[in-house]
Amino acid sequence: MTGSSPRVNAPKLPLKYPKSRRTEHLDTYQNKNGEVKILDAYNWLEQETQERSSWLDGTITAEQADLTQGFIEKFDYRENIKSELTKNWDFSRVRTSPREFPTQDPSAAASDLPRSQFSYPRLAKDGRWYWNYNSGLQAQYILYRSKTSELPKFDVDSEEGPEAQGEVFFNPNLLVEDGTAYLATSAFSKDGKYFAYGISLSGSDFFTIYVRESSKPFDSRPEGGFLNDPDRLPDIIRFVKFSTIVWTHDSKGFFYQRFPERAEHGSAAEDKAGTETTSDENAAIYYHVLGTDQSQDILVYRDDQNPSWLFGIGTSEPDGRFIELYISKDTSHKNKLYMAELGTDGDITSKVGNLKWHKIVDDWEGEYSVVSNHERKHFVITDKDAPRKKVVTFDMPEGDPTGNLAPIEFKEFIPEDKDGGILSSMSPVNGRAFVAQYSRNVCDELYVVSSTGQFNRLDPNFVGTLSAAPKQEDDFFFATFSGFNNPGVIKRFQFKEKNVDTFEGHTWTTWRQTRVKGLLADEFNTKQVWYKSRDGVDVPMFIIWHKDTLLNGTAPAIQYGYGGFSYTMRPFFSVSFLTFVKAFKGVLAVPGIRGGAEKGEQWHLDGIRENRVKVYDDFIYAAKYLVDNQYAAPGKIAINGGSNGGTLVAACINRAEPGTFGAAIADVGVMDLLKFPQFTIGAAWVSDYGDPRDPNDFDFIKAYSPLHNVPSFKEKALPPTILLTADHDDRVVPLHSFKHIATLQHEQHDNRNPMLLRVERKSGHGAGKSTEKAIQEATDKWSFVALVLNLPWKGE
Repeated sequence: MTGSSPRVNAPKLPLKYPKSRRTEHLDTYQNKNGEVKILDAYNWLEQETQERSSWLDGTITAEQADLTQGFIEKFDYRENIKSELTKNWDFSRVRTSPREFPTQDPSAAASDLPRSQFSYPRLAKDGRWYWNYNSGLQAQYILYRSKTSELPKFDVDSEEGPEAQGEVFFNPNLLVEDGTAYLATSAFSKDGKYFAYGISLSGSDFFTIYVRESSKPFDSRPEGGFLNDPDRLPDIIRFVKFSTIVWTHDSKGFFYQRFPERAEHGSAAEDKAGTETTSDENAAIYYHVLGTDQSQDILVYRDDQNPSWLFGIGTSEPDGRFIELYISKDTSHKNKLYMAELGTDGDITSKVGNLKWHKIVDDWEGEYSVVSNHERKHFVITDKDAPRKKVVTFDMPEGDPTGNLAPIEFKEFIPEDKDGGILSSMSPVNGRAFVAQYSRNVCDELYVVSSTGQFNRLDPNFVGTLSAAPKQEDDFFFATFSGFNNPGVIKRFQFKEKNVDTFEGHTWTTWRQTRVKGLLADEFNTKQVWYKSRDGVDVPMFIIWHKDTLLNGTAPAIQYGYGGFSYTMRPFFSVSFLTFVKAFKGVLAVPGIRGGAEKGEQWHLDGIRENRVKVYDDFIYAAKYLVDNQYAAPGKIAINGGSNGGTLVAACINRAEPGTFGAAIADVGVMDLLKFPQFTIGAAWVSDYGDPRDPNDFDFIKAYSPLHNVPSFKEKALPPTILLTADHDDRVVPLHSFKHIATLQHEQHDNRNPMLLRVERKSGHGAGKSTEKAIQEATDKWSFVALVLNLPWKGE
């Protein structure tokens, strides 16, 4: 019934929590004044011991699960929420690739953040068009392709899409019965004959690469499991993580990044990767020759002196003549750039193990990414001396690099935008033209750029998020347009002539659009505001509300944030958030706080290390703005964030005045900021958080580490809080949430506000989460919020 209140509110007496053993263990650190000893009462949860296994799989976790589920199920309209989420999630959507975020990104980010539902078709060298499609409630996207070289034609306003004219090429839903295996990355060989694909089990960042001929679709479940697929090649490439698949242009093999073998992963068929906490070290780039065993793969690059460094690799298009090597020591968006000339003649396999690297950039003073090349002239995006980025060129040196030590001369091609525009991406198209994407005031702009640097903007009135990934040899490209109330529109740009970069005579047409019947665009309003943070800095924020939401200071709100690793919170379409807003006639607020890149790289740098407290103040003052301007009711703001955003949520409830927030939902957060470098890829995050092993950093890290600043109930009553984690999360390992919930329940045991833990099984940091699991998680989150905030149901 519309307007009905929940029958059961949050309990008036404190919950009785399961007991977790506390120890007197002390860890020793160094600060500027000498030795510091810190109590870590739950350190035993860090190591693989029998006690830890019992805690994870035995009575304590079971009690935590029963406590959480029992509490959430007290909400009278929980099934209504689930029904609405399921109905709204059931809409057809497409995207180009198995991953919309790069798999080589190791930050406490990416995979769990909101992302576009919608993208464009791609033309492979086999002459077929490929696109990923989900009819609505399927666990994973299915990779479709056209039956001919013609791009399917259909009425963009009809229910029927191109799938009726296409065929299934690869269906990940057939890999395992529960839908928890997914394509982590994939790539066609340059001749289009082979398809290499990485399969991750249960959401782990680790994946295994397999290869099949593109003439043999994966459209039926093999007897005995996907490893018994008779149509795939025998190649099995294991221990791959934070990597793309980069084929050489002879289509005989590909580059990839891997880590040393781990016995604890078992066989490729076993679902064991992702449950360990082992530090990710000694990554290396290898080259795999098709048809050979992985043990014969050729080592391309490794740095034994720097075991924590990570690498990325690329080839020049369209001829593959040059190899690009990207070297990163952490997630600071600063990298070295080495290049080698592979050539186009002779046996490439014999060359890849003895490449002569020219050190184009050999310091950590900026971010460098090669866009394209015209012969030896290379185009590079960089933020060196340009926080909002620019494009420069250089000429690739010839000969042996040991005999050519002259410094590389960079020439400016496209200067940094003086009016605040941030260059997000640039890609070659139609020979010598480019497609450039800028962000201005956290909204995207799309341009076609000539070889002489002349800009022509497309859809200048659009407000939202754009994405385009053209190819240099194509005389067309597709772009997606989406936003908070726009699930996606795909448009196609067609040049008038091949390899002629003039803007004149082009066509720009809509190819596909999608609609969510239960969440219509005109039901929601979006507004961007700027508010003052604690230190007077202006911070941007998007506010989204339902047309029936009363903006008189009585509405509930979800405030979602991230604030780290130079990630920009652009407008995104979210079934989960919009369903909450509609069902409870509430508000969604998304502030672009420091630590991100909403204003460029300087905005990121203003929120790292000792400046992290500014990130938390930005988020706290966003809530103050919502209340002061009557967008939300006092005490009715539920804050939410994932990964680094989960850290944000936990830190803010520690720091904010009582009553600032009505509820807190921290997804897969980094909670122990004194120990995070010890686990999996955590050491890469010291660029944002600081390094607790460094005496110069220790004090400011401890001052905001969520685990080490949980107040006792006598000091402050924290708001109702739920932590979400997953058993296969090998990005932010679940021990962070385990230790934190034990600490919260100990320090706040007399608080009537609940402190709860939700552990997802057979899931990781967020990537590859099945539709069913996503719906169930959203159901539990919003049931928790509605219950503790005593929200009346106003949905259908």
